[in-house]
Amino acid sequence: MITVLIPADSEFEKYKAQIKEIYVKCQEKICDSNSFEFIIKNTLFYSFFLDGVFIGAIYYFKENDKLFLNAFALPKNHQANLECLQLSTTWFKKPIYAEAQNRASALCLLRCGFKRVEGKLFCYE
Repeated sequence: MITVLIPADSEFEKYKAQIKEIYVKCQEKICDSNSFEFIIKNTLFYSFFLDGVFIGAIYYFKENDKLFLNAFALPKNHQANLECLQLSTTWFKKPIYAEAQNRASALCLLRCGFKRVEGKLFCYE
């Protein structure tokens, strides 16, 4: 069963160091120069757990008056990560944008219903 925690949840603190460690390892791949503390305080940050084990996080933020998302996850959880991404897109009523930094992330976005706008930019409506 997939569970979602946000930084305001008291249980989040128990996993914070582990999530931060994975974020730092993935930071270059997802092209985010912000600190972990910055993203959990200044974005809509959602951490996902499968049967109590952290598998990934998705965070939403505004840029140029558009809602964007970025994400990082543990490898070998592809199907569960797709489910998490699909679930999170249902929480918003406006277009969601994402930049795919590699082929794997582009395929993930396409499988979740995003359409390529141009180059690395995708949109979910």
